[in-house]
Amino acid sequence: MEQVIGEIGGSSSRWAILSANGTVTTWPSKGERLPGFNPISGNGEAFSHEIREFFKEHFPEALVAGEVHIYGAGCGNLERRANMHHAIRQIWEGAEINVASDLTAAALGLCEGGPGLVLILGTGMNAGYFDGTQLFTPMPSLGYLIGDEGSGADIGRHLVQDAFYGRVPRELHASLFGNGPDLGTLLPQVYGATHPARELAKYTGLLAGRHEEGYVRELILGRFSAMAELLTRFFTAEQRGSVFATGSVAYGFRELLAECLLDRGMALTSVVPDPLHGLVVHHQRPGS
Repeated sequence: MEQVIGEIGGSSSRWAILSANGTVTTWPSKGERLPGFNPISGNGEAFSHEIREFFKEHFPEALVAGEVHIYGAGCGNLERRANMHHAIRQIWEGAEINVASDLTAAALGLCEGGPGLVLILGTGMNAGYFDGTQLFTPMPSLGYLIGDEGSGADIGRHLVQDAFYGRVPRELHASLFGNGPDLGTLLPQVYGATHPARELAKYTGLLAGRHEEGYVRELILGRFSAMAELLTRFFTAEQRGSVFATGSVAYGFRELLAECLLDRGMALTSVVPDPLHGLVVHHQRPGS
């Protein structure tokens, strides 16, 4: 009987099917993108429909899986886990469904059963300490409006602000934005979006491959420093000695992240785009 593992972010999702014969199939393939779902503000029905239709077309056997393990952004409390559980139930009506947080996914997928500070840096930001068995989350997750320091939304917001305030060097501005950005287009694009954080994070993507340029380096290190200050505030020196990071921003700017953390006595032990591979390994272990 198949097991399904879903690693679901607010912007996208990744899936693995563990078949009874030991084979593993993962999605999305290169160039594909599967929708994500945020149980705080997302549309669960639309998400469920898209995922169900995808598997119906590409791997219908997955829809009769007996176990479904979901790790989702925003699933840090009972109400949000219940929202995610309800959305997943629309896809797998008869399966045993387990829902945990994205931090749990990072801990199980990256730490290999050992202790460490787990850091998520993608569209949003979150962190917790994993002792090898339990996950501790003393730092509040405030979301993109008043928190998420060092995240894609945070960096993107500061980049756009600097562009309008004339703080981006002229040549870099032209390379990134051409004659833009246009205020009349950007404001409704962000404020009217279903997922404003995702819209802001898109601007961080413009900085890919430019981390050696002075302005870009200063911007990203500055936002990573704001994030690192929080880690030193909420976690002891022993807890934050080894950092296991995941997410598009952590992986895309891993050299700057490692530099910033090292300046504060933290070692970036592992960094991956997402923890799905590690989750597959975890669920393949006997008794998991």
